[in-house]
Amino acid sequence: MKIEDSGMPEESYWNSLFNLENIVDWLCIPQKSKVVEIGAGYGTFTVPIASISQNCTVVAFDIDPVMVANTRRNLANARLSNVDCIVRDVLAEGTGLEAESVNVVLLFNILHSNENTFLLQESARILKVGGVVAIIHWRTDVPTPRGPAIALRPDIGRIVGATEGLHLDFLGNSKVLEPYHWGIQLVKRT
Repeated sequence: MKIEDSGMPEESYWNSLFNLENIVDWLCIPQKSKVVEIGAGYGTFTVPIASISQNCTVVAFDIDPVMVANTRRNLANARLSNVDCIVRDVLAEGTGLEAESVNVVLLFNILHSNENTFLLQESARILKVGGVVAIIHWRTDVPTPRGPAIALRPDIGRIVGATEGLHLDFLGNSKVLEPYHWGIQLVKRT
């Protein structure tokens, strides 16, 4: 199931909406991590994460076969082989990954639907204790050239509220990710 307001614009325009270096630095992905990205799109984040952390493995999910093909093309152009790209409706089927098998889950610009609780539940299920769910979404305090309607955009309170009972703790790691996004990281506890 596609999430409301989830259409993708042309690739170079989409990529111009993010400060990728800033976001990758904020993620601070540990060496030898297994990273899962749900909703990989063009591989906008997949490629820089896989290139900076070549001793990590990345599993990139997207519901759209065209987006997965684009991600694979971008990975091939970057000569990266540490990513497994999978066409899958994660909302309908989950990730299919083993419980507590992942170090980092990326949920970027996809928590603006009623299904956000399921995505957080699946993230908590596959995360190892001490693992991180990194969430990025469109800001509401500045005009943005894209993104869902302002009323659909989650804030920190809404996301933290949706994690009740999931053993995901917000430890204060949040940041405005200029120009149009903000991010938080939630840590899985026992």
